[in-house]
Amino acid sequence: MFSLPWLELSRFKRHTITRLAMIVIIVIPSIYGGLYLASNWNPTDHLDKLQAAVVNEDTGAEKPDSDGEKLNAGNELVDEITPKGEGGFDWQETSQEEADEGLAEGKYFAVLEIPSDFSEMLVSTGGDDPEQAGLRLRTDDAHNFIVGQLAGTILSEIKSGLSETTTAEYVTQVYLGFNDIHSETEKAADGASELHDGAGQLHDGTGELVDGTTKLDKGVGTLQTGLIDLDKGAGELKKGSGDLADGASDLKKGTAEAKDGSKKLADGAGQVADGTSELRDTADEATKKAEDVKSKADDVVDGARPKLERAEGDFDDARTTVRGDMDDRIKRLQKDYPDDPNVKKLAEDADSLGEDLDSAHKRASDAKDEAKSLEDKLTDAVDGVMDKIRTADKKIGQLDDGAQKVATGADDLHSGLIKLDAGAGKLAKGAGDLHDGAVQLKDGTAKAKDGAGDLKDGSAQLVDGSKELDKGAGKLDDGSGELADGLEKGLEQIPTYDKKDRENRSDVVAVPVDADKVKDNAVDAYGEGLSAFFVSLALWIGGMITYMVINAIPYRALFSSASSSRIAWAGYVPGLLFGIAQVAVLYAILTFALDFSAGAWVWTLLFSILVAACFHSVHQLCVAALGGVGRLIALVLLMLQIASAGGTYPVQTAPTIFQIISPFLPMTHAVNGLRTLVAGGDMFIAAQAAVVLLLMTGICLVATTVVCSRKRMVTLTQLHPSLQL
Repeated sequence: MFSLPWLELSRFKRHTITRLAMIVIIVIPSIYGGLYLASNWNPTDHLDKLQAAVVNEDTGAEKPDSDGEKLNAGNELVDEITPKGEGGFDWQETSQEEADEGLAEGKYFAVLEIPSDFSEMLVSTGGDDPEQAGLRLRTDDAHNFIVGQLAGTILSEIKSGLSETTTAEYVTQVYLGFNDIHSETEKAADGASELHDGAGQLHDGTGELVDGTTKLDKGVGTLQTGLIDLDKGAGELKKGSGDLADGASDLKKGTAEAKDGSKKLADGAGQVADGTSELRDTADEATKKAEDVKSKADDVVDGARPKLERAEGDFDDARTTVRGDMDDRIKRLQKDYPDDPNVKKLAEDADSLGEDLDSAHKRASDAKDEAKSLEDKLTDAVDGVMDKIRTADKKIGQLDDGAQKVATGADDLHSGLIKLDAGAGKLAKGAGDLHDGAVQLKDGTAKAKDGAGDLKDGSAQLVDGSKELDKGAGKLDDGSGELADGLEKGLEQIPTYDKKDRENRSDVVAVPVDADKVKDNAVDAYGEGLSAFFVSLALWIGGMITYMVINAIPYRALFSSASSSRIAWAGYVPGLLFGIAQVAVLYAILTFALDFSAGAWVWTLLFSILVAACFHSVHQLCVAALGGVGRLIALVLLMLQIASAGGTYPVQTAPTIFQIISPFLPMTHAVNGLRTLVAGGDMFIAAQAAVVLLLMTGICLVATTVVCSRKRMVTLTQLHPSLQL
């Protein structure tokens, strides 16, 4: 079984050049694969060897609401990326002219330009007219295209970091705005509570006013009844004094009767004088209480008006803050983060707060208008009542003066009657004086009666006004209570955030999604990721080199009695042995020179041997069947497999034609299996690839056997080929 393969190999021992040829066959795949992998082993870790320029023309800007604090974002960005190796390149701060020359000459692979308004645009995010800050990264594809792609990735990382910082600062200002709203609303709630307390005191005072005016009206009614009776008695007194004057001539006859009558008259007049004196004291006390009531009402009105106006102003300010600045800020935040649930909840809370503040402002405005209406009515009613009370008090004083005079006259009458016996002349004069006093008393009581009617009307109006005032004060008390309760509830819905909470929330809103990149079956270096592709390429090249040096089949054996299968096997075994040697040398170089590692070393080596066996069977078939043209076909197959094996980018990214032929080419399965074994992935994938490669190897060996059978017959075409390579 192995005699023919050994015979084929033995001819390489004859000369030094043939021995060197064997070494070349074994080493060339290692040189090919090793050089490619060494040059691409870990390029991204050495980007700091590439020089790049940063041009900083930023002039800085003052931060809003910071008491003159200045932001120099350009300097901060330069400080962050210029340390060697930071940011992916070896950044050097240069002038614009030097950067342009360096980029054109290839000294700098990238130029980062920071404009003069960079800081100004950043701080604008916290103002009324935000604008995006711009950076420009320039590369030159005439020097290197891949570096330009990497530079774009680095710019995205820089932009992402700056956007995160700027968004966090903006959201911090939003949360500070909520603290301000909470503080202002708390002040409004305190004012509403004070208003409610004042309205309660006003309501209590108006209740006392209603009780006092009711009592006053009742006393005035009693006064009016007494004055009517007094007027009637004064009329009778006037008539009696007239009769007394007319009967003065008969006085002598009835001195005893007159003396008794004068005694009664003196007593009655004294009682009238005492009653009018008490009435005067009562009227003075009522006037004084009415003055006190008026003073308290004025104090309540004057105290309630500014509190209501201040509450309305506070609500208007709070509503303006929420409907203005905060609404604009939240809308901008919604525009920047339309899918963020925290921003959506923030917008809903702000809308609810705005509606509560609108309702509270309307209630405060209505309370102020109603209080103003009640103030005018109360002032007019109290002033009218006070005028009538003062007029009544004056008239009662006049009545008291007249009553005192009547009492004096009655005393004089009694004294005169006592002295009647001493002088009848004096009696006539006294009777005339009594009649005159009675006339004055009648006039005074008539005026007092009219004044008592006016006083009664005024006291009734005072009762009605005080009741209306008490009703309004009750509404004011209820309204201010509802206002205070509404503000307290609204205050509970307005959140406040301390510094630590603001920083945490700002970070979350600025970066609402924290994504971690996790690699399953990760490889240590970029070169290890490409090793499956380059190892497959190296072994394919190894198969091509092998059958350029050795014969695909021992052609002399075709004329022997050996079977075609044995002849095909005799040509395949030397190639297989060279393939095994190529695998061993290749992995030895990769391990010791590049520190290559595999997730499953034994299976990786065995699978690589299977790959070499499959590739050598393909090359044997091509050369055995077509000779030099077969080697050309193997080269074409190499080009097709480079495009369709998915060694660098997934085959799904290639044109459709390559996706179609990919499953039918051996290198596709070699790359898939090696990639899985090197990374330590699913062994089932490697097993599938191994089965396919075994099947392809068997097919190629069977086909080579068929070719051997046909080559036992020499044709004219074989003797005189039209093309020979």
